[in-house]
Amino acid sequence: MGLRSIQQGIKKQARQVLVTGSRFKRFDQIRQRHFWSTYRVSTNAAGFVNSGTLDLFTTPSGQSGQGFGTQLTLRETNWLSANRVPDNQNFEITELGVQAITVDTDTDTRSNSPYPSAIEDEFLRNTSLAITYLTNQVPLGLCVDFSQASGAMVGEYHPCVPLAYPDAAASLGNNGVPAENTIPTTDTFYTNGFAAPGLRRRFKIPILLQHGETFKFSYLVDPGRGSFLGTNVTLDVRMDFWATESFVEKS
Repeated sequence: MGLRSIQQGIKKQARQVLVTGSRFKRFDQIRQRHFWSTYRVSTNAAGFVNSGTLDLFTTPSGQSGQGFGTQLTLRETNWLSANRVPDNQNFEITELGVQAITVDTDTDTRSNSPYPSAIEDEFLRNTSLAITYLTNQVPLGLCVDFSQASGAMVGEYHPCVPLAYPDAAASLGNNGVPAENTIPTTDTFYTNGFAAPGLRRRFKIPILLQHGETFKFSYLVDPGRGSFLGTNVTLDVRMDFWATESFVEKS
């Protein structure tokens, strides 16, 4: 390829950007992907989550923010730009979901609190989900309405093994018969912390986001009362969406 051909190609590309506002002729590839972003919520000294707006998809992986004091990793988000659709992608969003998990901050794992589901449900029922385009904020519904696809909320593994309370040896009466204070216990499992349908509700009219568009999803914590969860409670509240994506080849 000669120098003149290269110069003509550069001029053609420059003209396309200046005239059409886009470097790309068309978005000719299609795929479907799952995107998520997490906000870490903590209660104040009175046991409330302060009322206000908690913005998502504003902190990409590798940076700190959205309630986290450390850098977000793939566990917290797979979004790579700050509240903006990349220049080479467009999205048709058909499903949304919100999941709250009670966190033990010492181990950074799910808490062994005796009532995690009740705490998580309380936050979800007192918080709305909204989408913001530049300055236009549109509430979409309560977070509890955007459930995760899963199974039962909680269950037990069987057979159960009777355990004594508070002391196994002391609880046995004559002839090894368990005393009245012996309680049957089972290993308990949780799915996503609240009951959910087998499939999530799909939008009849999808949310459309085009390349370069500024947007963010937000949690709107009850502006009148906040949300009472109890003292020293921390939640990781993850919002996700399932989208069909058009993109430029090699992006």
